[in-house]
Amino acid sequence: MPSAQPSRLAVLATLLAVLTAVFGCVAVDPDTGQPLPRGKQKYLFATVKERAERLEVGMPKLQVLMTLGSPAETSERGDLWIYLPERTAYVVPSQALEVRFEDDRLKEHKYTPLVFNKRI
Repeated sequence: MPSAQPSRLAVLATLLAVLTAVFGCVAVDPDTGQPLPRGKQKYLFATVKERAERLEVGMPKLQVLMTLGSPAETSERGDLWIYLPERTAYVVPSQALEVRFEDDRLKEHKYTPLVFNKRI
């Protein structure tokens, strides 16, 4: 006679689903299962971090765009670009890359902490 209690596999699957929801979901390509960048960002955050090492103050905006790809978010004036990790930062703190421009030239770039999916 089958048991009315859920199987261990069902319990583990439920636990995995809850943990995924709590720690932030990552959007994935349904065909490949690979994570997708957030917003309008072209590249995954690991690629952005790697390429950010090539940035130099004074670079034109177009060169930054060619180096990092499009950002996830931009300010209304276009003088601040934000690159975000795939995972939202609700429980586990993370970081974002901020790229600031002045007169269409790179002024500075830095990593800022993300907590509860907000830059601080």
